[in-house]
Amino acid sequence: MKTNVVEAVKFCFTSKVISHISLAVDESERGVEKALEKAIPLVLESLMLRAERTGGPETLLDLAREAYSANLFPHLPHLETTAWYAKGASLMQGLAGDGYEGLINRIAIVSSIRQSAGQSLLLVAAAAVLSVLGKYAAENELSQAELMNWFRTQKAEIAMALFPDMSRRPADLNDHLTTQIPTPLTSRPAAMARRAGPAEQGIWTPIGGGATFTPQPETSAPATSPASGFRWQWAVVLLLAVCLGYYFGHDQLTTIPGTAAAFADPRMATPALASAATSSPTSSSATTPAEAPTASTTGIYDKDRDAYIYDTGQPIILTLANGTAQKVGANSTENRLYTFLSNPAFQVDSVNRTKGWINFDRVYFDAGKATLTSESEQQLHNIAEVLKSFPNAKVKLGGYTDNTGDGATNLQISEQRAKTAALALVKQGIGFSRLQFKGYGAKYFVADNTTLEGRALNRRISIRVVNK
Repeated sequence: MKTNVVEAVKFCFTSKVISHISLAVDESERGVEKALEKAIPLVLESLMLRAERTGGPETLLDLAREAYSANLFPHLPHLETTAWYAKGASLMQGLAGDGYEGLINRIAIVSSIRQSAGQSLLLVAAAAVLSVLGKYAAENELSQAELMNWFRTQKAEIAMALFPDMSRRPADLNDHLTTQIPTPLTSRPAAMARRAGPAEQGIWTPIGGGATFTPQPETSAPATSPASGFRWQWAVVLLLAVCLGYYFGHDQLTTIPGTAAAFADPRMATPALASAATSSPTSSSATTPAEAPTASTTGIYDKDRDAYIYDTGQPIILTLANGTAQKVGANSTENRLYTFLSNPAFQVDSVNRTKGWINFDRVYFDAGKATLTSESEQQLHNIAEVLKSFPNAKVKLGGYTDNTGDGATNLQISEQRAKTAALALVKQGIGFSRLQFKGYGAKYFVADNTTLEGRALNRRISIRVVNK
């Protein structure tokens, strides 16, 4: 058996197994291969982060033994028929937390498959990873500590699998990664000193009375020779990128949340996108479409749900002034709203009401109705917590539809949806006097209504700060 854990897991997925999985999830074999190439190191990285915490080695060995004893290898193509499928979903949800759906989205996006297939393949990868770890532990009669020590030697392989374009060979990195030197958590801002925070190491950035937390890995002592020192610098960069790709893989943050560059986003209406989400029905640009979605509007259309699934970007931990924390994407609605409210550089434009709209990226309704789906509750809860941190802030919610069906009906549905979202915030403790809502129907579209993806993008709820 191979001792490279990434290759050992990939070895389980022969061409025959890939073919059977492809039929089971109704996706191309190439799409399945690309999804597994992404999912395998993401599962390994998630397990590594969990294993480094208190009780981690014991948990890792127990999970590995359980998966291996369940004899999951022959059942990988139809894992959903086994009792382990639900257990695997619970495990991955526990590891990823609020980032679970985003993790699935990223796998689906990079492999061009449906979100439902992305979830299935993530769980298939988790089953294979744990089974391989369990098999290795059983064949070598490893204790908790021994399995953990061996697993740590695999960090370079995991990093190279997450970032295959890096030119460093795994052997170049292993020399510096096999020995772990404990490092204390990076100091938090004074205001955060007594608040409970995430267990991972990382950087706290104060903003608006709260802070953002970006994870970063442990580091070991630098090498002595110039050549090995150069390799060590690459190792630090690589591992930092791995942790910045925590749960999602690629896409590092290029700006610090809270800066003007970080705040700019294609899902926020700007003067150039005045028709995207305006609150002024008399606007002269109201009848012309806004700029069509481009590669910067990252996401994927899920045909099963007939919905557009946004890629919310690099995960961060947003800690509010009241001490509550949210694991969200750097480009998420939560972070952009918080950034606007907390940064004095961003002011409400009381003249041009086409500015400042932010689309919700995880709020959905039942088709043709104003009934929120269950998955929408988390983001609305997060938004309510953000608004609680800024008690003087007032916001307006806008509802929008595509142009299919009757125009009057669309207008009514959009109004009801905006009201429903506003009432959801009221139930979370936001005073009704702080909220406004309005439906605009299909009038202010942001994408081509002749395509399924475009219509999904046009069906949306947006939020705009009217008073800070």
